[in-house]
Amino acid sequence: MSSLKSRERVIRALNHKETDRIPIDIGGIYNLTTLHKDAYKKLQKYLGYNNKITISSMLSQTAFPDEYVRQRFKADCYPLYMPLDKMNINLQWDKDGSSWYKDEWGVKWMCPANGLYYDPVGHPLEGCTLEDIDKFNWPDPNDNSKWLGMGKRAKDLYENTDYALVVNGPFNGGVYVPCQWLMGYEDFFIKMMIEPEIIEAMLEKIVEYHIGQWNLILDEVGKYAQVVVLSDDLGTQNAPLMRPSLYRQLIKPAQAKVVNFIKSKADVKIVYHCDGAISEFISDFIDIGVDAWNPVQVSADGMDDTAKLKKEYGDKLTFWGAGCESQTVLSTKTPEDIREEVKRRINDLGSDGGLILASIHNIQKDVPIENIVAFYDALYEFGTAFYQK
Repeated sequence: MSSLKSRERVIRALNHKETDRIPIDIGGIYNLTTLHKDAYKKLQKYLGYNNKITISSMLSQTAFPDEYVRQRFKADCYPLYMPLDKMNINLQWDKDGSSWYKDEWGVKWMCPANGLYYDPVGHPLEGCTLEDIDKFNWPDPNDNSKWLGMGKRAKDLYENTDYALVVNGPFNGGVYVPCQWLMGYEDFFIKMMIEPEIIEAMLEKIVEYHIGQWNLILDEVGKYAQVVVLSDDLGTQNAPLMRPSLYRQLIKPAQAKVVNFIKSKADVKIVYHCDGAISEFISDFIDIGVDAWNPVQVSADGMDDTAKLKKEYGDKLTFWGAGCESQTVLSTKTPEDIREEVKRRINDLGSDGGLILASIHNIQKDVPIENIVAFYDALYEFGTAFYQK
C-alpha cells in the first residue's frame, strides 16, 4: 500500500481497514495518551532541546507534545481541548506545600507537597438530597465562552496539517464520574444502592450539560474533527467497580444519550476511555455506539489475552492504546523487553485495521528515558513492519 497521510490512516484504522502502518497517538487524547510533565522533561533533555512545556491537563499534570516530539515519533493524532487559561484556575498554596483550587462546580482539587496529580477532596453535593440537586448552582450548558476560537484552530489544523483531530470535551469526557466528584466516591456508591433516584437526578443534570456543551463544540469543530473522546472508569485493577446490572440500570442510559447526541450532530467516531478489569462491560460499549476503546489495560485481570479480545470484539471495536504493559514492562524492564511487548500486542491486535497504538495511560516520571524512547520507536518500527509481511 502506498504511503497514507495521518488523517486518512486513522480513519481507515477506525473503519477496520488495513493501512500502510498502524497509526500512533501521542497526546491526541490530551490527558490520557501523553506523558507526565516530569517524564516529558526527561524526553526533551534526551532529545537535546528545552522548549517551554505546556501543561495540557491540570488533574494529571500531563504535557502537550510539541511538534518536534510528534514528528520524531510519527504521531498521527492532534488534540482539540479547552486550554487551562480558559478554566480560570485560582491556585492556592498551603503552608505544608500542598496546592489546591476549586473548579466552577465547587469541587476542591488538591495536590500534596511533592505530589504528582490533583485529586478531588471537597465535594459540594456530598450527602445531597433531590432538593439539593435541584437548588444547586449548575453552570450554564449553553455557555460557549470556553470553546470560542476552537473552530478557527480546528480549521487551521484541518487545512494546514494532515493530523487526525481528536476532540476532548466537558468533564474530561466523563458522564458518571463527575457525579463522584460532586458528591464524593463513597456517597456515590452508597446512593447507587439505596437512593438510585438521586443518582438518576444528578446524571440527568450531567447529561444536560454534556449535550449543551457538545452542541456548541461541534458547531465549532464538527466539520473538521474525526474523533470525540468520552471517559468513565468502570474497573479497578482486579474487578469491576460496580455490578454490571447497576451500570446498565443507571449509567448506561445516560452514556447512550450523550453518544447518540454527538453522533447525530457530527460525522465522528467516539473513543471511550475505561481502564481496569472491565471485560464484562465491553459489549455494552459496542451497544451504545462506541467505536474505539482506550487504553486496553493489559495488566488488569482478564485483559492480558489481547488475541482473544481481538477475536471477540475486533470486528466491532477499535483498540486505542495497548502498546505496552505499563506497570511492570515499561517501567522496570529493558528496552528489548519493551520491543518484544510492543511486537506481541501489534501481532495480537493489528490484523484488518482496528488498532491505534498508544501508551496505556500516560507515561509516568519513573519510566527510564531509554524505555520511553524504545517504546515510541517500537510503535513505528513494528507498526510499519506488520503490514509489510
